[in-house]
Amino acid sequence: MKGAPPTRHGQISDMQVIINCVDQRGRELDQHWGIGRLPMLVPIEWAERFRAQHKLFNAAVWEFDLTLVRQHGDAMLRAYDKLDQLAREAKGAPLPVDQWEFETDVGLVILVRDLRDTGRAQRHGRAAQVWSLDEIANVIRFHPILAAAKNAFPEAQVVSVRPSRAALDQLDDELSDIPF
Repeated sequence: MKGAPPTRHGQISDMQVIINCVDQRGRELDQHWGIGRLPMLVPIEWAERFRAQHKLFNAAVWEFDLTLVRQHGDAMLRAYDKLDQLAREAKGAPLPVDQWEFETDVGLVILVRDLRDTGRAQRHGRAAQVWSLDEIANVIRFHPILAAAKNAFPEAQVVSVRPSRAALDQLDDELSDIPF
């Protein structure tokens, strides 16, 4: 006897695992070839087949059909692998990442345009922090006083940001000596 059919929560969990696997493979290839660039490096027939499979996978997810999500999730992984193989055989070159470098008091900082490009930044063996424009936007978003200062003084430059005394006091607690 097989047991009870999976619950809706179980189906959601199973589907999420499959979706995450497909998304992870897509992100890996985006990091290597450039965001959305892989289908442009292969013959049109394969690019069309890839797009058709992608539509089938998305439809299966939308229909909430675990059997079809498994079937088309496996097919998506195979499709990604095939496009990667074809691009390598065609001697396709990974897209170099646009990056800007600057020194700070804490060392080298590399700035990239997209969060998905952080893993592709060229460090050339150097220790560096890599930031994306999305992360910089989050800093501004969570510190609205920076945006307010720029609005009030459009030509002003942010040269220093200090935490408030309250923030420093919260950091100075009995757990502050834990190394993580």
